[in-house]
Amino acid sequence: MDGDGRSTWLIFVGLLVLGAFYFAVTETAFASVSRNKVKTLAEKDNEKAEKALYILDNFDSAITTILICTNILHIAVASIVTVNVTRIWGLNYVTLSTIITTLAVFFFGEMLPKSIARKYALKFSLATAGPLRFFMVILKPLASLLTWIGNAAAKLTKGDGEVSVTEDELYDIIEDMTEQGTLDEEQGDLISSALQFRDVTVESILTSRVDVTAIDVKMPTEEIIDIIKNGNHSRLPVYERSIDHIIGILQIRKFVKAYLAGQPVSDITKFMDPPFFIHQSAKIDDLLTSMSKEKQNIAIVTDNYGGTLGIVSVEDILEELVGEIWDEDDSAQETIIKIMDNLYSVDANDLVTDVFDELGIDYDEEEEDRLSNKLMSELAFENFTEIPKEGDQFRYLNTLITVQIMKQNRIIRLKVRILPEEEKKEGESA
Repeated sequence: MDGDGRSTWLIFVGLLVLGAFYFAVTETAFASVSRNKVKTLAEKDNEKAEKALYILDNFDSAITTILICTNILHIAVASIVTVNVTRIWGLNYVTLSTIITTLAVFFFGEMLPKSIARKYALKFSLATAGPLRFFMVILKPLASLLTWIGNAAAKLTKGDGEVSVTEDELYDIIEDMTEQGTLDEEQGDLISSALQFRDVTVESILTSRVDVTAIDVKMPTEEIIDIIKNGNHSRLPVYERSIDHIIGILQIRKFVKAYLAGQPVSDITKFMDPPFFIHQSAKIDDLLTSMSKEKQNIAIVTDNYGGTLGIVSVEDILEELVGEIWDEDDSAQETIIKIMDNLYSVDANDLVTDVFDELGIDYDEEEEDRLSNKLMSELAFENFTEIPKEGDQFRYLNTLITVQIMKQNRIIRLKVRILPEEEKKEGESA
């Protein structure tokens, strides 16, 4: 065979590999692209996006078409190379040519295009949608036949049970997608929060009774007005005799409006809504549904003896899902303050895992399960046999934690010192 003949079949093989490149790019692009992004572009009358959306809606048919074309191209490349190598150099070079062809097809027809397509999924899905739709129409009879055969064969086998994914696997998927850039960090955190949402109890997010601003039903009007002026609440619990006997929720707006209009307001029960009670063990996702159904903004949290443990608002529940919600009445406060290298002052109401993550303190999966939704104050009380005093301290993991501020037997702030390796070993030895 002359030089022109050799160059002709080599060019033809190159074109076939290029075709394999196209179908590999197309397959990965449509498998990776966000359907929402494509749908958004299609709604803006983007013609390419409309074709891409059609393919996503008929993805099984598209995959079958891609597999047919890919296999035809790979077989054609292998056959042409084998025939021409045998004619030119003889059978002794067939094995070598097969190895080289396999590597070339794998790299240029599979690995390289799929790596590129995964990174630019949207661009390639829009660019390849038109030709792929053409091939889907041309090969529809063959694709339908193969799909029918495959489904018929599948019915003959029992197969595995319903596919399920464990919660741990979901967290791993979210983490992998965040690391790969498919999800940004905020999206990953939001999805993780949504998964944890159903396991969080009311007890872990409530405002403790000692921090609750409440009104005695017999309190003079002027005292009530002073409390309203000095606070930023829209509703306040009203109790009779003690805070353990809450009889209603004062609508401050109604009360103030009547007061400014000169109407009699000494009987505040006229401005109250009935209280909504919930036990401390209730899950916040159930509570949110109940509060929405009952049109309640505040729930009174009770303990095992029917006493008032605290209150929880709709805003508290939503903040557990989406993070801190700021309004014009909020003031920014640093919960973690660096005192010096490896020494920090932390809010006792912060979650242990949040503090440890912020300070770079390592803990294993077993500790993570134990510390889940636990406050720094809870961790401290667990490590003391009696109510601690300011200056009392304990070791935990590679930290030395000291009670910094106490108020009415409550821990307000703690100092966390990250121990050097040698001190950590000394503590473990002791």
